[in-house]
Order: sequence, then structure tokens, then C-alpha cells
Amino acid sequence: MSFTKETPILYFNPRSSNRWSKRQYLLLPAWCYRVIAPKIQQRKVNILEKAVLGICRIGAFSAVEIGENLDISTDLASLIMIQLTDRGLIDKQGLINERGLKILEQETIDEQNMVAGFIFQDPWTVELFPRFIEHQEYIDVQFNSDGYPEINLGTTGKPDYRRIYMPFPLDKHAIMQVQPSTQDILQAISKHGKASRYHQAYEDLDDDDWSFKQVPNLKRISFIEAEPTPVWLATFIYAPEDSYNTTIWNICDPFGLGDSPWLRRKLESQIKKNPSFQWMNKLLSQLIDIPENSQETVNSPHDFLQMAEEDAMLKVETKLTRKIHSWKNIFDSLVLMEISYIEAEFLDKPSRKKDKLDDVIIKAQKAIETVLLSIREAHPTDSSWQVLSGTDREYNRNLFNGLAMKLGFTTPLPYTLVDVKLGKIRASADSGTGSLRSHLLAALLTIRYNNQHPLYLLAQKSPDILTHLDKLAEIRDRSSHSSNQQLESSTVLQQISTVYDFISGILEIDYQP
Repeated sequence: MSFTKETPILYFNPRSSNRWSKRQYLLLPAWCYRVIAPKIQQRKVNILEKAVLGICRIGAFSAVEIGENLDISTDLASLIMIQLTDRGLIDKQGLINERGLKILEQETIDEQNMVAGFIFQDPWTVELFPRFIEHQEYIDVQFNSDGYPEINLGTTGKPDYRRIYMPFPLDKHAIMQVQPSTQDILQAISKHGKASRYHQAYEDLDDDDWSFKQVPNLKRISFIEAEPTPVWLATFIYAPEDSYNTTIWNICDPFGLGDSPWLRRKLESQIKKNPSFQWMNKLLSQLIDIPENSQETVNSPHDFLQMAEEDAMLKVETKLTRKIHSWKNIFDSLVLMEISYIEAEFLDKPSRKKDKLDDVIIKAQKAIETVLLSIREAHPTDSSWQVLSGTDREYNRNLFNGLAMKLGFTTPLPYTLVDVKLGKIRASADSGTGSLRSHLLAALLTIRYNNQHPLYLLAQKSPDILTHLDKLAEIRDRSSHSSNQQLESSTVLQQISTVYDFISGILEIDYQP
């Protein structure tokens, strides 16, 4: 029994949590076990609440007695009892009522509700995927001239066959098969239930191990078939189009629950220690344009990504000091900008370098927008647009120039900045949607009634900054709408400098170019 080109492919409609700029479909091998196990029920009370309910079922106890029995403070015991009373689970005397009894009996596991389903095991680490599937979903395939499968993402009447990467042949020495324990199975079922409820991959949240040990009939979990079946799980890896964190690539949960940080970490670990995982380095190179000449300084694409991320974080810290860590979202957006520029510097092919420099400009504007949205939390812009005219554009231009002049900014402001449509300014002011120019104008309007706004200080330090920010927005617009723009590294560096000037002035931290 092994993994072959003809091994069945399961497809559970994997989907990403973010928009992607590039993606690559991928098959992951897995041992599939069919088991019978109890269903995990959604937890309605936490561990301490459950313990207090159990004590209250015996009789009425005071907060002091409950605290002593559970080894918690009297104040905490009293608070829990008040909460349980407010939720209608115990009465004012501390006796559990019918509703509380029902929740206590159904809590964590419904022992009578057994179900047959499938669990999946990683053959490289023998860890279980944190998933439990009641029905297998196979996908239609055809085989190309090399004998490799292509998956059909279309319909019966309109097929759409796509190439999908298969890491074949697998290193037989690296593949293991160890039957999972009942504890591991229950843990996988629990984590799948949690992830399904919240519609995202909560694989990292620890369950309460003690509660599994207290399940009376844990041995009722059984294997329908002693030996597993080899299957391929279809998913895809992708490069996020826009992101506010430092993740350069993601992988989707094969079972349709968004991104899988758990799976990404497992693959990264294998890349580092398993020589047979060179195929993953190849995929990453194609996905994020890892340049060939970087191989002179690093051993693999994964190493290059790690090096680029570490170098980018150091650059941000050096330029803005470690104080920048106090604003995590802003720090992360700057790291992404610097990573893109590092990647661009390694590229030799003009077309690829152009795309990457365009990406730097996009992330530079995103960094500014992140700052403006952060300012908006402390200095709300709601309804600030109401001072503007819906028909007289000249009135609006004069108003913006007057405000800028009063603050000390260089005027007149660029026409492209002061002529933003009222609807866009309103959206930025009231809901925080929009882009750089509209966010900037919404903030500018707020200063009329707020002399503590960060833009006051910024005007004294960098009077030309609004003009420079408009230039960044102009280059960003051309990057999106024109394929003829040929960015030079020097131009991009100027925009990066503008970003740091703005952020250092707004946050009042030093900037070392």
C-alpha cells in the first residue's frame, strides 16, 4: 500500500482567507482512517463554570465552600455563581435548575451520539489533521501525457481541467504509518468542531486535555478498518495580494476552512529538516519569484524568505527604532514593503523587476493607509465631510487649501489631491473605507475642531509631506492602470523615504534614513 499517481484525490473546495496574486494547486498525501467516534458538542460553559455547576448539582454551597473545593479565590467563585444565576442555570440559593442540568449533561460530549467518519494523518509526521469528515468528496480527474492527474474544477457539461502539483515519487524512507490513539482522534474531532463554528482554522487553540481523560467511554472510539487508505488531499498555496501581516505565502486548509497556519508550519518544518522536500522549495520559487541569483547566498527559497523577512524587520527597526513595535499593524505593513523591495533588488529580468517594484509602491501606500486608519481610531473622522459642498468643487478645493495653509503645509495642494469626489471622502470619513487621498482629506477636515491631531505637529516638521503623499498615490494609480510605467529603484526609494517621513512625524519617533 503506497501513494501512486492513481491514488484517489479528495477535494473539499479549499479556499483562501485572503485574495491571492498567485496560486499553485497542490496534492498532499494522507493516510485516511475510517472510525466511529462521539460527536463533540459546542461548549456552552467554560471549565470553571462546569465545575461549579457540578458542585451545585449536589446541593447549595456558598462561594467560600466552592472556592475551597476548586482551589480558587472566594471572589472568583462568587463571580462565577452570579454569572450562572444571570444565565438562568442556577437559582438564587445556588441550586442547579433543569436548564443547568441539561447543559451539564450535554457538555463537551454527547456520549449517545456516535458517528462514522474519516480522520487524516500526515505520513511524514504521523500527526492527525485537525479535521473529522463524515463524507469523502472525490474529484474528477484526467491524466496527461506524462501520466499525472489533472483535476476538474468545472462542471460535467463544462469541464475545466487544471494541472496540480503532485510530490511524486515520495521518499519511502520518510513515510511512516502509526495508528493514532483515541486521544489524538478526539482532539482532532474537537478542533474541527471549533474551527467549523468560527469559520476559520483554529488549530492552535488548545483543548482541555483533562476533560478527555474524564470521558467515561473513551474506548468506544473504534476503527472500522484497521489499515488506512492512502489518499491525496487537494489544496493550494498562494501569495497574498494584500496583507497586513508578514506572511509572504499561505496554504489553504484542504477541508475548506480558509488558511491553515498549522499546515504551513508543518511544511516549513519539513523544508528545513527533510531533504526530500526540495519540491516545496521549487513551488515557493515559482509562487513568489525567488530569484536564481539568490542561491549564491542562501540554500533554498525558504531560506531566502526567512532572510528577507529578518532583513526587512531589521531595516524598519533601524530606521524608526524599536519604538515602532508599539504599533504592530504599522510595523507589519512596513516589513511587507521592505520585503518586496529586497526581492526586487535580487531580480535581473526587467519584467519581473518591474512587477516587484510596482508591488513595493502598493505596499508603501498600504502602510500610509494603515497609519491613517490608526489615527482615525483616536481622532474619529465621522461626519467631517458635511462641511463640503456636494456641487461646488471649487469651494471644496479652496477649503482644503485654506486648512492646509493654516496648519503650515505647503500650498496650493496638488489638484489631484483636493479634487477627490465627495462620495469617496464621505466613505473614508464615516466607515474607514477608501484609499490614501480620501483618508488624508477626511483627517484634514477633522483638524478644524481638534488641535491635538497628529497632523498639526507633522506640518511643522514636513510642510511638503501632503504633496509627497499625493505623488505616492499618483505613482500607485499608474501602477494599477498602466503597463507602460517603468519604475526605477531610485523613484521607489524616494517613495519609501516619504513613508518613513510621514510615519515618524505622525508617531513622533526618530527616523534614521
